[in-house]
Amino acid sequence: MLASHQRKLLIGCMLSGLLVLVLISIYALTRPQRDIARREGASAETGRPGFSFFGIHRDTVLDRNLRQTLEAQLGKDAIAQRGLIDLIVIDPAFTQTYLPQIERYHRALNPAFGGRREHAITTLTYRRAQLKDVPFRLVRLVFDQHTGKPLYFIVEPSDNDPDLFVTLQSKWGLPARINGSQEGDHALIWRKPSEILAGISIRRRGGRIERQVRFYFLSNIGQLVERERNASEAQRRQTDSATRRAF
Repeated sequence: MLASHQRKLLIGCMLSGLLVLVLISIYALTRPQRDIARREGASAETGRPGFSFFGIHRDTVLDRNLRQTLEAQLGKDAIAQRGLIDLIVIDPAFTQTYLPQIERYHRALNPAFGGRREHAITTLTYRRAQLKDVPFRLVRLVFDQHTGKPLYFIVEPSDNDPDLFVTLQSKWGLPARINGSQEGDHALIWRKPSEILAGISIRRRGGRIERQVRFYFLSNIGQLVERERNASEAQRRQTDSATRRAF
């Protein structure tokens, strides 16, 4: 009788352990999709004015379906829910001279004397796109966590895509070419209302040319700047009020 009771207890423990294992597996498999909030009105429409990347334009809203679509196109992503924002093109002096609105936003989003300031952004980074026969070594897509809309994208082509900028010209027309202060540095700039597309070439030590494509969705960046400014002002007023109450 005692042995029978022990067997039942052992079987019960094994079943409970199996159930826990199944639940943990389900949680692990579905967690990546829970990292993106459910949203209404997400769109990746094509055929609209403005720049786009894999159908993502300035009014697209990041949701789980879009993330799954991007994974199918670009491979597995790495997701970060907060982070730094770097909008600089080539160097600060170049950005201030030729892209002053981007430089103003960069200053507004970063501490005046260096340091780190993290923002409520969602960043999707792809480093395996070449396994999907897509000629990019790096893709970084940065979205506003509050609205889900894109802020800026950084795309680094692989070495086997030397005609990337030619492809951009065939789609978006002739850009403005602006040379940097260092020999070999230059940027191709395409402009649309509240949007900038930059094809950047930077000569590194040893003569290696580093290329990037950067998308800037200025209206969305401006919303983030304004929201953070309002939050900072509200915090300052709250601190002032608390100080007055203390004295």
